[in-house]
Amino acid sequence: MRPHVARLDTNAMPWTPGDMTGLFSKILSHDPKTGARTALQRIDPNFGYKAPSAAHFHHMDEEIFVLKGRFTFDGEVWLTAHSYCFHPSETVHGFKSALAEESWFLSRVSQELDFNFVEKPRETTKPYSLKDAPGPRGVSVVPDPQKANWQDVQNKAGKVVMQRLVLSQHPQTGEGSMLVRFLPGWESPYGNHFHSVYEEAFVLDGALEAADGTVYGAGCYSFKPPRTVQSRLQSERGALCYINVGGLLDFVPAAKL
Repeated sequence: MRPHVARLDTNAMPWTPGDMTGLFSKILSHDPKTGARTALQRIDPNFGYKAPSAAHFHHMDEEIFVLKGRFTFDGEVWLTAHSYCFHPSETVHGFKSALAEESWFLSRVSQELDFNFVEKPRETTKPYSLKDAPGPRGVSVVPDPQKANWQDVQNKAGKVVMQRLVLSQHPQTGEGSMLVRFLPGWESPYGNHFHSVYEEAFVLDGALEAADGTVYGAGCYSFKPPRTVQSRLQSERGALCYINVGGLLDFVPAAKL
């Protein structure tokens, strides 16, 4: 399991050149045993980056959330700010990859990243699995979350205090990713608590304030392993967050540790 990252301000982190020309990274969290990691990636044609010229696949799940820019894997669906895609392991994609401009995105992989190019892919631009029996969490591409169906979440008084959009989710375990919009004045109904699964969050806009005084503004990142105690949160002016969880979230009072 990755170690606890309480708060990381990615705005203050320097870019590190990657192993491809024009690729730069900021590693946000990493599991040294499995290679699973989350990174903020920047691909920049002004520094010589070129999109892969052939379809490829990975031996791990790959998840991408775009922060800015414009690029495509199939020449048809373009990913822009707040676009999302999930490719399960051994999913062939990248048939007509192209990069229109400098782009930033959050990249999550479930183990050490590899690239395996396919010289003769099927005659399609749609991702397809090499597995005889693909897993239950399939390919998910959400080019424009604003056009998707968000779910209103009410407090005990029946007032809508947040909105949620599930981007991808394992139907059995509940592991998955979502966008959560905390409306201005939102307050968590839970005091000090923990979850039985990991929780990872990146603040896209606005800010969350914790009871212990910690402020998570735009660009802040956190990773909480299972049973990591966290204090009550609120959002005075609202916030939009990209959140990843290891299963269905439970809220257990910290006193039960």
